[in-house]
Formats: sequence, C-alpha cells, structure tokens
Amino acid sequence: MLNNGLRPFLAKWHPLLQTWEAQRPPHLSPREHEHNWSEEPKLREELEKLRSDLEQYAFALAEIVGVER
Repeated sequence: MLNNGLRPFLAKWHPLLQTWEAQRPPHLSPREHEHNWSEEPKLREELEKLRSDLEQYAFALAEIVGVER
C-alpha cells in the first residue's frame, strides 16, 4: 500500500502543493489560499480515493488478525 498508494500520491501532490503554498499572499490565510488553487478539487478527489483505498486495506488487515471493526 505504501509503494502503490501513499508514495505515488505524495510524490505527485506534495511538491505541487508546496509550490502553491510558497506563493501565498500575506493577506490570505493558508486555507483560503489553498481553496483558491485550481488543482485543489482534483487533489481532494484523489485524496478521498486514497483514503478509501487505505480504509479497505486496514479492514483487510484487521480481518486477517481477527480484530473486529
């Protein structure tokens, strides 16, 4: 999951978001600035997909070791 899920997501989005964050005007909060980013909806969409995949992975691991949800 790390190599096929989390690592590719972070490798793609972390540098892009860092670049955008570095351009934040002083009068905008970090959240407002992030919301103004044209890529923000796509980032959130991919983040939700990753979250869902990680959740399924966690459920599968829990089942393997006998932990109830």
